[in-house]
Amino acid sequence: MAITFKHQTGGQFAARFWRRLQDAFESGNKPEFCRLIWWIYQRIQAGDFTSNEVRLSYNAFFGKSLNTTQWNTLVTTRFSPARDRWQAILDEGQI
Repeated sequence: MAITFKHQTGGQFAARFWRRLQDAFESGNKPEFCRLIWWIYQRIQAGDFTSNEVRLSYNAFFGKSLNTTQWNTLVTTRFSPARDRWQAILDEGQI
C-alpha cells in the first residue's frame, strides 16, 4: 500500500528524507543513519515504495545517475550493513 501524502509531495518527502540521512552521516550520528536506512528498507518491504523509486529519488537528490546494477552494489555494500546493525539493536532490545 503506497503512502499517501497530505501536506507534501512525494518529491518533497524524498528530499527531506535524503537530507536527514545525509545530515546523520555527516554529523557521525550512526544510530540515526542506521535507523533511517532500516526505515526505508521496511517501507520497500511493505510495498510503500519500490527500490526503483528509492533509487531515482536518491539520484535526484544527490545528482547521481546510478543504474540498477550500481544501485544494487551501493545497497549491498553500504545500506544493508547499516540496516542490519539497526535490526541487531532492535533484536537485542536496546531500544
